[in-house]
Amino acid sequence: MTCGEKITMIRKENNLTQEQFAEMMNVSRQSVSKWELGTAYPDTEKLIRISKLFSCSLDYLLKDEIEKKDLILEQESDQRRKDYFLGVFFTYLSFAPIFGWILGLYGIYHQKKTINNRKMMILSIVGTGISLALTAGMIIGVVLGL
Repeated sequence: MTCGEKITMIRKENNLTQEQFAEMMNVSRQSVSKWELGTAYPDTEKLIRISKLFSCSLDYLLKDEIEKKDLILEQESDQRRKDYFLGVFFTYLSFAPIFGWILGLYGIYHQKKTINNRKMMILSIVGTGISLALTAGMIIGVVLGL
């Protein structure tokens, strides 16, 4: 699919006439027609504007082998989502002692309310105590500058 075909598709997907599209791009309708026919190409500024206005990458617009802008956007979105969750995961791990005892207290409450397994509750109490001791050690270390 050529750049012109992609511009035509974008324009039609957004229910725009060539005139309306031209107005958005600050060019003449004839310019849009030439872009779509492939007899002329939009300048860099216009390509960037199309990319931003219609949420597609410049790669999508310029490379003939890339057929689906949705695929590119989906891949970028998936990568951003993975990066976000990895960030949250590592942030949580960096404060494990602090969150460990909070989650431990909730776990004890939940276990008592639902399964009421004595051995699991004792193990949760021990784990919560260890997390609480580690948290106290972290706080003391920060206060004393260790």
